[in-house]
Amino acid sequence: MTASTNRTMNIVTLIVLLFGVVGVMLHGSVAAADTGKWHFTMQPYLWAPTIEADLKFSAPDGSTGEPVIEIDPDDYFENIDIALIVTAMARKGKWSFTADFVYMEVSSSDNRVRAIDFGGGDIVSTSLEIGTDVDTTSFITTVGVGYQVIDNTWLKMDLVAGLRYLWLESDVDWNLSGDIIGPASGQTFARSGNITQDGDAWNGIGGIRGQILLGSGNWFIPFYGDIGAGESELTWSAYTGIGYSFKQWFDAMIGYRHMAWDNDDEEFIQGLILSGPIIGARFNF
Repeated sequence: MTASTNRTMNIVTLIVLLFGVVGVMLHGSVAAADTGKWHFTMQPYLWAPTIEADLKFSAPDGSTGEPVIEIDPDDYFENIDIALIVTAMARKGKWSFTADFVYMEVSSSDNRVRAIDFGGGDIVSTSLEIGTDVDTTSFITTVGVGYQVIDNTWLKMDLVAGLRYLWLESDVDWNLSGDIIGPASGQTFARSGNITQDGDAWNGIGGIRGQILLGSGNWFIPFYGDIGAGESELTWSAYTGIGYSFKQWFDAMIGYRHMAWDNDDEEFIQGLILSGPIIGARFNF
């Protein structure tokens, strides 16, 4: 069975499971249909993530090898250009619908050309690195439906299911101390150059979302976690922090967010980790 067939089957299975979960929830809640009002939440954030990735590019012009670029975690604030998150939620009774949007531009200098894939299983590792600069732009969106399963004086929690989309584009300038020669005749990779490429992935996800209320005061601990697969072999996301309710309509939060993807070795995005501190606000209306 091919990798593309496996990914297709994963996507179909996740979609079936998603609709199955929603169907069970609907069946169980018909008798207790909510007639209350809609409530809306808007949550803008600033995020300062490091980026860790393995990206396999197509062979650039004049080369017969495909470079694998390794991006290592860099300083949170030194190279980040912009990282914005907006989460919107609509809730009615126990049901909620969410959309999470992440846009990020990051420049990283802590990178290296890890290896050159000349095809046919011929992969040549290299230690000829002098300097590789990577500019990365990414857009991530997660949409889903939630159903509240716990609602008491200290804990509120939803089960969530949905879809996540990742798009990432990287522009790479590499500079090696010499050309790399492949194992077969005529196989070469130039010591310097530039290449730009993008890739994307759709995945189904499921998880939990909620908050822990600390005593009778205004402090609370928000939390979120999900895991899924589809076009990726695995993706997962987690967030927690501390928040304070200043008004019924306004909360402020700080915390830490982590997102990860593990893809097939033949994909452009072989692996990606975004991780770092986050600060934001929540407007309720």
